[in-house]
Amino acid sequence: MEKLVQAILANLPVGLIIIAPNGRIVEVNRAACEIMGCSMHLFRASTWGELFLANGENDEFTEVVIEAIQKETPKTERVTPYLTPDGTRKYLSVISSALREEGKISSIVVLIEDMTELTLLNQREKDILAQNHRLAAERAQSLIAFARSVAHQIRNPVVSIAGFARLLLRGADEAARQPLEAIAEEALKLETMVRSVADYSAISVGQIVQVNLWVVIEEAKHRIGDHPAVKSRGIVWKTDCPDMNIRVDRDLMVRALSEILLNSAEFAGPGAQVQVCALERDGGVVITVSDDGPGFTDEGLELAFDPFYTTKTVGAGMGLTRAKRVVGEHQGSITLANAEGGHARVIIHLPMGGADVVAAESQRTREHD
Repeated sequence: MEKLVQAILANLPVGLIIIAPNGRIVEVNRAACEIMGCSMHLFRASTWGELFLANGENDEFTEVVIEAIQKETPKTERVTPYLTPDGTRKYLSVISSALREEGKISSIVVLIEDMTELTLLNQREKDILAQNHRLAAERAQSLIAFARSVAHQIRNPVVSIAGFARLLLRGADEAARQPLEAIAEEALKLETMVRSVADYSAISVGQIVQVNLWVVIEEAKHRIGDHPAVKSRGIVWKTDCPDMNIRVDRDLMVRALSEILLNSAEFAGPGAQVQVCALERDGGVVITVSDDGPGFTDEGLELAFDPFYTTKTVGAGMGLTRAKRVVGEHQGSITLANAEGGHARVIIHLPMGGADVVAAESQRTREHD
């Protein structure tokens, strides 16, 4: 039996150390020696304190063992940094348990697993996400500054050009009318773009209130109800939303959601269905707007949030850009995807602080023509 136990210990993929009440290490396997950078002889010839307590670099590691003794907890588990004798920095998953007989500690069992590679990988991912977030924030600030500059520097000249063109049209002969009409038409397009840029630069979160998410969705649908893209296509709305309150700037969030709904309606076919689904997740809310249209192109998935990107013959291409800005101002995120079959999906994540679920059990589903 003893040989069997030794064989099991030798082949365990994780490190195992058994410490006696007097601090002596009575059992250690090969994996523990490799992970911790100590020889089997050193473990056998030393107490636990002599090996680890003297090195202040490993205080977090030793605390896991101390807690098992002092707090009398069945199990203490933690990932801690660890410095090997040769100076190698590692991250170890440490589980310690105090075994008792007749109320007294008979031994401390410590299981150790090397988590260095996974920990460093997670840290690199966090660093990359933080860098991407920082770059996105810098880009957003640059875009805001550009938008304000455009709105300030270009609006007045464009308005003047359009006004003079319309004025000249009143007395223009047939030969001059066509170029003047072209000038007026293009100036009007520029006016529309400048107004869109000005609207974008003016976005700012005002009063944060608690409002029912269902109400926000209904107000967004009502806001675009008379838009030709909605009326002419006979869009069927389907809403699947739990009874939850969210804390947002109500007007801004309605505007953002209406931009997304309108985008779905414009690219869906006649009689298409646009569905809005919401669910509570980790104390926040995820809102998904999907349609049964052709979905986003590869280019659209990459560029749809960029200012002035549009595949339509009319419009400034700022709708989704404004929606993303509003969601970002609420510390949320918005992403695009295609479902199976190519149908477009827009997914909004509002963080924990932005949603207050009051009755997730109440589920309501309605369908509107």
